[in-house]
Amino acid sequence: MKRFLIIFVVLMLLGGGGAGAWFYMNGQDAAASEEAEEHSDEPAAPPVYVEFNPIQVPLLGEEGIEQTITIVVALEVPDDAAGETVIAMSPRLNDAYMTRLYGGLHSQDLLLDNGIIDVGRLKGRIVEASATVLGEGVVLDALVQMVAQRRE
Repeated sequence: MKRFLIIFVVLMLLGGGGAGAWFYMNGQDAAASEEAEEHSDEPAAPPVYVEFNPIQVPLLGEEGIEQTITIVVALEVPDDAAGETVIAMSPRLNDAYMTRLYGGLHSQDLLLDNGIIDVGRLKGRIVEASATVLGEGVVLDALVQMVAQRRE
């Protein structure tokens, strides 16, 4: 009888511990799934686009200006606060773009490919210049809306 009582108590302890663990783990899963449902109901905020005035960059040759390149860009930022920051810093951004693009047109790492602007490299330069001025993650992407090259 004593042996039966000890086995019964041990089984009750193991069963109680297992049941407690099961309720604890299922309670965590339910709370996590409820929290995930709450967050999934909130729609993600659409990105904000900040448009800039056209940027004109001269391309100099041996006899003076060979081309004038005009670029229209909009920056994609995550929210309105970042958009306000971009607008407030637009003079510094314009300066950074001019510096980066003018240097890119006249350096070994040319933005020109057989006399035509490489838009992929152009976007990369604009995002890099934006990150230099504003910090990483403020500008998500640069949307090149227009590129015009005019020979002089």
